[in-house]
Amino acid sequence: MLEVVRATRAAVGPEFPVWCKLDSREVGKDNGIKLEDAQRLAVWLEQAGVDALAVSAYHDTGQGKLHSGSNIPHEPELNVPAAAAIKARVQVPIIAAGRIEPDRADARISDGAFDFLALGRKVLADPQLPNKLAARRAEDIRPCIYCYTCVSAAYVRQHVRCAVRPETGYELELGPPQTLRLPAVRRPIVVVGGGPAGMEVARRLDAAGHRVILVESSDCLGGTLRLASLAYAPNEGLLEWLRRQIAESDVEVCLGSRATAEVIRALEPDEVIVATGAVRESPPIRGVELDHVFSGETLRQLLLGEGSDTLKSKTAVATRLLTRLGAATGLSAHLEFVRSATRHWMPLGSRIAILGGELVGLELAEFLTERGRTVTVIEEGAKCGKGLTPVRRMRLLAELREHAVSLHAGAREVSIEREAVLFTDSSGQLHRVPTDHVIIARGARPDSSLAEELRESGLKVSAIGDCAEIGYIEGAMRGAAQAAAAINQRRSLSA
Repeated sequence: MLEVVRATRAAVGPEFPVWCKLDSREVGKDNGIKLEDAQRLAVWLEQAGVDALAVSAYHDTGQGKLHSGSNIPHEPELNVPAAAAIKARVQVPIIAAGRIEPDRADARISDGAFDFLALGRKVLADPQLPNKLAARRAEDIRPCIYCYTCVSAAYVRQHVRCAVRPETGYELELGPPQTLRLPAVRRPIVVVGGGPAGMEVARRLDAAGHRVILVESSDCLGGTLRLASLAYAPNEGLLEWLRRQIAESDVEVCLGSRATAEVIRALEPDEVIVATGAVRESPPIRGVELDHVFSGETLRQLLLGEGSDTLKSKTAVATRLLTRLGAATGLSAHLEFVRSATRHWMPLGSRIAILGGELVGLELAEFLTERGRTVTVIEEGAKCGKGLTPVRRMRLLAELREHAVSLHAGAREVSIEREAVLFTDSSGQLHRVPTDHVIIARGARPDSSLAEELRESGLKVSAIGDCAEIGYIEGAMRGAAQAAAAINQRRSLSA
């Protein structure tokens, strides 16, 4: 390294900036680089002529969790202490990186931990991030949700892409944002469904100059992203960003409105985009109708404070169970938390079985185990983690095992009893898992019935998001971008 730095300095001269990326440590390697090694090397590199040092880390690649535990960390500010320790040994500026939010970077630069912040994932999510910060528009920055879509693409030999910004890596396909010249009086484009796909396509079409009406059956925007934000906290940033974008746009939002063919026709739309999401059906499992069993829909309503009389009955059962469990579940602390943030209220017992080990099931398992529940995941497929990107999957599976979550893939003959779930594993062994509650995290399927009904009524209709194909957040955002681009292209040709 020192020979390369000296040769580079000799080639470019004294005025051209040269800096070096330096691993502060090798995580998980007994005989790997230690921080004291990096500090010593930093001094030598400064003497060799570097103008700055970018402090990072690396890891034992044989440990799946560490692929998001060093140079591209999941833990916020993981590498900041090492940057500060190296800065203490040299005079050249230190560049830090690794899941550091801009406001936190400002604070750490002010207290002398490092001098510059390098951004990777956040700029893939929003290339205008520096300009928006300079313009004091931090709330407009599209947030990275740390899903590792960008990183995982390299693992499967694909070019970079981003789950929340579909243009990343697809610039030629989607093109730059357009503002069309449209007549002052124009028929609206109606978007049905206020989840991520619906909000994203609505805001894109509005930005291009279309008149957009967004119809949502519930009393607030967000759809299943609201539950996803509870199960995985970084999703909340995207949810709030989409809501702000809609609130600051000219999109006409109709909440609490059921979209029938008659209602939509009355709006006289030029086109209709259906983004109503998937339907979640109870699987054919014995005992699925029992009171302590929650479907994905009833769980969403429970955690978000919604629901029918049936749900209220289930909630009452759960509340009585929590009262009986008392201090064993940390009830007093939980109720205190409820008073400060009621949307996080979770009247569930201490032993939870989740039927379904794909993305939704595993993120729910993470959410519940972090709140003191004993969780068992039962998946009929050969492996757990479908729908997760490779890097996120490696980390999440490792963390669930660290939290003693029992993961059972290849399960057969699943049935539910009042106090247990029974299943046969891949080797033919029968298991009986004691449970207080069971959550069904499977059975989602696309539902294009409304789109078909609207087409049959003579309307021009397209379907996006999970109602067209289960694609989670990335599928919702990409489908929205593609639909908006297609409409803009048709309008520009007809103008």
